Formats: sequence, C-alpha cells, structure tokens
Amino acid sequence: MDANSTGIESLVAHIQQLEHERDELHKDIEQLCMQQAGPSYLAVATKMHFQRTAGLEQEIENLKKRLAASTRDNQNLQEELSEAYRIKSQLADLHNAEVVKNVEAEKQVKFFQGCVASAFAERDHAIMEAEKATEKEELVSQKFNEMQKRLEELASECLEQKRLNDALLIDLAKQEEQNETFKKVVDKFYEIGQHSLEGFEDASWDDKCTWLLHGSAEMWSYNDTSTSKYIVTSHDLCFGLFCKYTQCHHHTTHVALDHLGLHIC
Repeated sequence: MDANSTGIESLVAHIQQLEHERDELHKDIEQLCMQQAGPSYLAVATKMHFQRTAGLEQEIENLKKRLAASTRDNQNLQEELSEAYRIKSQLADLHNAEVVKNVEAEKQVKFFQGCVASAFAERDHAIMEAEKATEKEELVSQKFNEMQKRLEELASECLEQKRLNDALLIDLAKQEEQNETFKKVVDKFYEIGQHSLEGFEDASWDDKCTWLLHGSAEMWSYNDTSTSKYIVTSHDLCFGLFCKYTQCHHHTTHVALDHLGLHIC
C-alpha cells in the first residue's frame, strides 16, 4: 500500500516536471522566434517545437493513463483494504466471542470436573458404606441363623418339657388321688388312736402321720391276730405313703421351679 502511494506520487511529480519542461520549451521557442525572425528558421523551430510537443504530449498522455490505472488500483486496493479491515473486525468479533465461549467452556469444564470428582468421592463412599452394610448384613444373618437355631432348640426343649410336664401332671393327679385315699386312711387310724386314748385332738395331716409313726406298739395291738396283721400292714403302708408323699411333693416343687428357671440345691 505504501509502495503504491509512493509510485503514484512519483508519477504525479514526473508529469508536473514534464509539463513544466513543456512550458519552458514553449517559452524558449517563442524567444528564439522573436530573436530570429527569419522564415526558414521559424519553420524549422516550429517543426522541432511540434515534434517535441507531440513527444511530450504523448508521454504526458501515457503518464496520465498510468496515473489513472494507478488511481483505479489504489481505489481497488482501498476497497480491498476496507473489506479486509471489515473482515478483520468481524474476525476479531468472532475471536472475542470464541474467547468468551472458551472461557465459559473452561468454567463449565472445571465445574463438571468438580462434579465428577464429587460424584467419584460419593461413589467411593457409597461403595464403602455398601461393603459395611454387607458385612453387617452377613453378621446379622449369622446371628439370626444362630437365634433361629437356638429358638428351634428351645422350641424342641419346650415341647419335651411340656410332654414331661403333662406326664408329671397326670402322675401328680394320680398321686393326689392316692394321697386323698391315704389321707382318709390316716384320718381313720388317727381317730381310732385318739378314741382309744379317750381324747380327740384335731391336727394337720403331717402331725397325724408323725403321731401315728411314733406311737407305741401297744397302741396298734388289739389282741387279734388278723387285726394285728392288718394294723402292721397299715402302719407300714402309712409310713411308705408318708415317705412317698414327701418325695412326690419335693419332686413336684423341684420341677415347677426348674420350669420357672430356678434351681434347688
């Protein structure tokens, strides 16, 4: 652009110089014509003048054409330069927009990187929690299985204990029925013994058994062989009944306390 402007200025200066030389030549010819008034010299000078003027005119015309072409080129270059500046401005605007987009994209990338890092951290934490939960679940499952097994054992023991209790209740009912019968026998012998002593004192069943067992042999003698044998047999039966009652009572109490979780030493 600067070289083109310099060339145009040089052409303009050269044209002005040629025009100046042309004008000076006209002046020189006029002076010569005035000094040399001869007709032959005037014709020669005029011819030289026309030739020189035609050459200068042709050169000036060529220079003007070159000047016009250079001017058009300059205008075209100015237009191209303006278009280039306009495109440059557009490109600068696009570049600035892209820079803004890139900055925003970088911010978003950093944000998403932070989100991804946070997501990975949460994932790792969740994996650790899941592993802990799995371990707890396995431990709870193991304890549950142990408790289930223990419950089955306790249920089996409970059924066995219930069966034993039912058997003991049946046996206890039979023993109580027998005890009632034996009580009646003991009461009968106690009444007979008390009447033989001409005095009757009411007492508990244990006291009655104790009194009968520790009574004298004469109290059981009635001078009758069959009666004596019956009395001896009844005495032995009463003693065995008392022992059996005591043992049964102790066993029933022991079983009941065991069922309640207690123990008798």
